[in-house]
Amino acid sequence: MARNKHPEETVEKILDVSMRLFSEKGYEHTTIQDIVDALGMSKGAIYHHFKSKEDIIDRLNDRYYEGLDWFPDLSKIPGENGLEKLRYAFRHFLTDPAKRKVDRLVIGYVVKNPKITLLTLESTFRDAAPYVEKIIRLGMADGSIQGVEYPREVAEVLMLLTNVWTGMFAGSREEFARKLRFSAEFLKRFGLPVLDEQLQADALNYYDQVIETL
Repeated sequence: MARNKHPEETVEKILDVSMRLFSEKGYEHTTIQDIVDALGMSKGAIYHHFKSKEDIIDRLNDRYYEGLDWFPDLSKIPGENGLEKLRYAFRHFLTDPAKRKVDRLVIGYVVKNPKITLLTLESTFRDAAPYVEKIIRLGMADGSIQGVEYPREVAEVLMLLTNVWTGMFAGSREEFARKLRFSAEFLKRFGLPVLDEQLQADALNYYDQVIETL
């Protein structure tokens, strides 16, 4: 059998078609066979690159971040200092239509599907928290973030509060808003006043446009 000389193109095709099918039919109602039929590939070709649907959706999430030209380089994040950069990153992820599209695929099933729940938790500690820690340390160096004694732990708590507690277990809009206010006050006491009123307003709009519609 001839080897695929362009595996990257194949992966992109699988991701594009999967994204379309997940959006049209819903994640739960889309099967690997649906993806196979839409692509005109063999099932083996799909499984060569992805072990499961959960693997595909995890890669879709990763691809979103890889497409941000400012994401890998902290100096490219808009903002005069570390605190402004951190707020910009959170605001972007709450308001960007492309991010909301990916999140609609994930959030509705994250609690129902243990595999996606585990992938979300792993990504929170493996990828998101270390990235946030770097920005916090940048803010500590430039003086915009003061009083943080445990930057690594604060970064992990921040991501748990936002990705898991308010994201995965949002509850009603009133509960969500209360969790936001608590998170803002809690983080401020540990030296990280990142969740200002504007970010909380953006998060409430995110709830209305993404979580409430699921």
